[in-house]
Amino acid sequence: MLKPEEREHARKALGREVTATELRVLEVLWSEHCSYKSSRRWFHLLKTDGEGVVLGMGEGAGLVDIGDNLLVGVAMESHNHPSQLDPYHGAASGVGETIRDLISQGCNAIGLMNCVRLGDLSKQRNAHILDNIVRGISEYGNGVGIPMIGGEIEFDSSYDGNCLVNVVCIGYVRRDRMVRSQADTPGHHLVILGSRTGRDGIGGASFASRVLSEAEEESSAAVQIGDPLSMKVLLDTLAEIAEEGLLSGLQDLGGGGLAAAAGELASAGGTGVEIHLERVPLREEDMEPWEILISESQERMLAVVSQENLERVRIICEKNDCAHAVIGQVSEDAHFTARFDDESLARLPIGLMVGGFPEPERVEGKLVSQTDSLEWYSEPSDYEVALMKLMSSLNICDRSWIYSQYDQHVQSRTAIDIGENAGVLELPNGRLLAFTSHCNSYWCLLDPQEGTANSAAGSLRNIVSMGAKPLFITDCLNFGSPENPESYAQFVEAMRGLGRFSHDFSIPIVAGNVSLYNEARTQQESKRTNPTPQIMLSGIFPRGFTPVRRGLVTPWANIYLMGETLPELNGSEYQRMTLGHVKGEPPKYRPNIEKNTMAAVLEAHQNGLIRACNNVGRGGILVSLMKMALSGQYGFKLNLDYIPGTVSSIGQRLFSETSARYLAEVTESNQNEFLEVCEKHGVPSCEMGLTVNERVADFGSFSIAMEEVEETWRSGIASFMN
Repeated sequence: MLKPEEREHARKALGREVTATELRVLEVLWSEHCSYKSSRRWFHLLKTDGEGVVLGMGEGAGLVDIGDNLLVGVAMESHNHPSQLDPYHGAASGVGETIRDLISQGCNAIGLMNCVRLGDLSKQRNAHILDNIVRGISEYGNGVGIPMIGGEIEFDSSYDGNCLVNVVCIGYVRRDRMVRSQADTPGHHLVILGSRTGRDGIGGASFASRVLSEAEEESSAAVQIGDPLSMKVLLDTLAEIAEEGLLSGLQDLGGGGLAAAAGELASAGGTGVEIHLERVPLREEDMEPWEILISESQERMLAVVSQENLERVRIICEKNDCAHAVIGQVSEDAHFTARFDDESLARLPIGLMVGGFPEPERVEGKLVSQTDSLEWYSEPSDYEVALMKLMSSLNICDRSWIYSQYDQHVQSRTAIDIGENAGVLELPNGRLLAFTSHCNSYWCLLDPQEGTANSAAGSLRNIVSMGAKPLFITDCLNFGSPENPESYAQFVEAMRGLGRFSHDFSIPIVAGNVSLYNEARTQQESKRTNPTPQIMLSGIFPRGFTPVRRGLVTPWANIYLMGETLPELNGSEYQRMTLGHVKGEPPKYRPNIEKNTMAAVLEAHQNGLIRACNNVGRGGILVSLMKMALSGQYGFKLNLDYIPGTVSSIGQRLFSETSARYLAEVTESNQNEFLEVCEKHGVPSCEMGLTVNERVADFGSFSIAMEEVEETWRSGIASFMN
């Protein structure tokens, strides 16, 4: 509901009492979910412009020019609260909403990603949620014929009671067929397309803008119900309409429903809109007018169509059996007017309705300072046991139980499958683009600014390890209540960290989403999720370049470490495994060192010097190298004595999560040139060992058979899901 001060603000602005329908409209349009009223004041920190950016933040999707009259599009959304209440439909409809955001710019959707956060799977409820989230994403994505190309999952008890489901959709559009989400010409028609309107999802935007309570967990009234078959009809219909250039504007009917879509179209175009609610096709004939206005029924779009194109749009819709109706028109009075059988139910100035809320006061609290002390650390008594425990961690183990349920190859554009550092798609102009996503919520918990910047750097290293040059970022920022000073401070610090990264590397942020109020309230406590700024980063490969995978591919090749290793184990997976929680200063974000290492890796790739490559991330050198071996056919033998840096023990060398490091497989014939490239860019490097034919992981002071590790690694998630 509107706060008393918001209601009074609206009354004064209108000079009269606010009608019941207007109150409903303002409640959803002024919700955190729709208005970004606590977060948008910080957007200026981000780099949003750059070479190739055609459409940035503010519409359904970002668009970036990749040459040959082709734009790549990307959208990212959250569906957190709905997925906690009804995991299957919440996750499925989250996929649908993100797809519709993308196609609102006229794009063809060609790829999906999903990023999930859950509590420990040892709790049956969490295993149930994961099972249904994966089924929902799989059956919806597979049903509409869009491949899943990547994603990420992380487990922590903070997500008990409030899971996170973030979805990315990728597509393309010819520059001359780009569509804007705006209505700028009075007299143009408003045409609703897609499924009929029902009561599902009413108040969904408001529901997503408050803390989740136990009582709400027992009710799914605010959860939208997706229908992939209807979505496929809508996709095909819109593709045909857009290809003929019949659209003057297009907007998804997502959060806030018809009211939000029509209001935002008018706001972007500097016009007004008039809606006739009795013309909206309904699933339930007894719906109240206000329900029609703010319903969030899925698989619907609102199109702006000129008089000369209207008949052709009708013909295409009827041919495809796509429900449609002309429900209003664009006006020149800068007002939102909603009528039912000629009765005026709402008349609001667009400037008040969209963004005209009284800006709430938010207090940025003081976060607890951390220490770099390693007093907790001691060397493992048994390195093999430590290795097996790390490799079986839910945050490290094999994810194939999840991604094997997704169609990864429909449309035949997937060049690299899920399971590598990034998914790779081939665009119609032959260019290969990499897409990856990363967030280490433990780092962000300990230091939101450094953790966010370093999480973005982790995404960067994923695409660089494959040979791609960074192109753009999209994000989904998941935090607790902005009304809590500590929670708000976490969000603001994360914005500063993401802003630093985007400017340091000159990578534009072209789209994104903010999801606040990620907390679960019980009678005993209110539990906030870890700060989770999910960073999706895309990169583009040079023409003719074959992306480099991480699996070891050649016996008796050299294994090189690029970058220094420091005693940075606070916030690490090894610390969490040892203590059961994380504490202290997480690994530092070092942009200059990161840039130098990136330049060296990309030059080595361009010169064909690296056969396999991996970013050193969660779990340190040990986990990164084990994944290289598990992804290939060979083992390795190492000597850890000469690793550059200041670490003082075997365990610290193996488990440190210092940033800006890569592992590279380099053949003997390329070794000298590889070392010259490292020296040129000032990157410390060392030959750690060799690949071997035997399936063994030999770290010098201990060794273990790969078969034993693989069995443990592969059974991690699957063992809870049988």
